[in-house]
Amino acid sequence: MDIKTKLNIGDKVVGISHCQKETFKTCSTCEGLGKIEIKGKEFNCPDCYGEGGNKEYQVKKWYIVTDEGILSSYDKIVKIDIDVTKKEIEIRYMLGQRYSGSYSGTLWHEDDLFRTKDEAELECKRRNKELENIE
Repeated sequence: MDIKTKLNIGDKVVGISHCQKETFKTCSTCEGLGKIEIKGKEFNCPDCYGEGGNKEYQVKKWYIVTDEGILSSYDKIVKIDIDVTKKEIEIRYMLGQRYSGSYSGTLWHEDDLFRTKDEAELECKRRNKELENIE
């Protein structure tokens, strides 16, 4: 098996992330009541577990991660994590530090890391434009 990665260990990168908006979606099974009735008895709704609905999260905006706490020492790839299943290959990169055989850092999806700030800015603009078209 030959797996090609976009980036390599030791590469300096720029990451992008997103902020989310939480919304509450009313359950269609119980119509927001949280209860259903079967043969005269009342039960918690099996779809919302009595909550009347569920929280959903929607991406609101993409941005370049510049927080000093995250990227000041975590801007280099120290490990590549590859998960292979019958259906897909998922490549993630750990940004951080290595300490005598173990690693400390954060895992990032390949699609969210870029070699330059310009590339990251272009991707943020593209993804934010897609969000405008959805709303």
